[in-house]
Amino acid sequence: MKNSAYLPMPITVLVFLLMTCTVPKDEPGDIIPPNGQEEIIVQFSDSGQNLGDSSGLGVDLIDVDSDGYLDAFVSNSDANKVWINNGSGIFTDSGQALGNSYSHNADFGDLDGDGDLDAFVANFAGIPDKIWLNNGKGIFTDSGQSLGNSSSLDVDLGDFDGDGDLDAFVVGDYRKIWLNDRSGNFTDSGQTLGLTDSWSVECADVDNDGDLDAIVANIGPNEIWLNDGSGNFSDSGQALGNVDSRGVDIGDLDGDNDYDAFFTNYNQPDKIYLNDGSGVFTDSGQNLGNGLGYCIRLGDLNNDSDLDAFIANYDNKPNIVWLNDGTGIFTSNGQYLGDSSSVGVDLGDVDGDGDLDAFIANYFDEPDKVWLNDLH
Repeated sequence: MKNSAYLPMPITVLVFLLMTCTVPKDEPGDIIPPNGQEEIIVQFSDSGQNLGDSSGLGVDLIDVDSDGYLDAFVSNSDANKVWINNGSGIFTDSGQALGNSYSHNADFGDLDGDGDLDAFVANFAGIPDKIWLNNGKGIFTDSGQSLGNSSSLDVDLGDFDGDGDLDAFVVGDYRKIWLNDRSGNFTDSGQTLGLTDSWSVECADVDNDGDLDAIVANIGPNEIWLNDGSGNFSDSGQALGNVDSRGVDIGDLDGDNDYDAFFTNYNQPDKIYLNDGSGVFTDSGQNLGNGLGYCIRLGDLNNDSDLDAFIANYDNKPNIVWLNDGTGIFTSNGQYLGDSSSVGVDLGDVDGDGDLDAFIANYFDEPDKVWLNDLH
């Protein structure tokens, strides 16, 4: 591993410096027809942009300046960056350097009730989490709040207590619920939710009771935390797998109208857990890939009305696209995308052609990349 002293993982985890992996023989970007077929269903191409020289840890595609185009907020191991989209998928640096806090991920929503998208940023290495407020034109200012003093790796926003504003579920070497007072000021709910180190969290109503629950990707068994509707979470008792899961995304993968979970695993196959509609999850039995899965985003990549998966892989492993057949069975589209240490990905139509593209955050001072979907 390159520069492993800066590997973004919880302090309690032993880092194996001699870990190696085998990169597929085909060069990144080569197309391997799935199942021997000649036709590729969906294909991504490198836009040619090399964005920044920081160590990207996470990325969110959002319209920060209210011009109708998806911009990019990149969480970095040094100052966070805002990249402005011109509408055709070309990104330019806004010139902002937001904090210097080893930020691992962020989530966005209108936190202060003024109608634009603000940022809740999860910071690592014992640095407090921060709220960055948007002026509506994509210029962010520090709210002055310093939330917690642990090592945060991910955050998901949602109205957990039913009062009409966005609260925050933060994970890392702890799990914490921060409640919003409707004006963007956050207070600790006082809950202590488990002791396992966690990498990622996604919130949705998994048990169909009308409130937001949480699925947490852990070093160890993954967990489902159920909300009572007032923002109080309890462990469902489920232990999903027992590997080092780095990322999770959720959506209806098998077409039965509930939220399923797709986990990326470090040095293990990625896994899909299917929901029975009441919040009880079972392993689909699929073992997808053998890379170093770090982050996943679900989206309809080939416009066939089901959710596919884009996986960001670490340690110079190519990123992978998995296509869903509509019943939750995934097959590779046959591409190996890039050869960097990718740790973050988000999907959105950045070039305005009606399909989902991918913005990749790369670590070890490698430039971030934009991969354009050539479906059209």
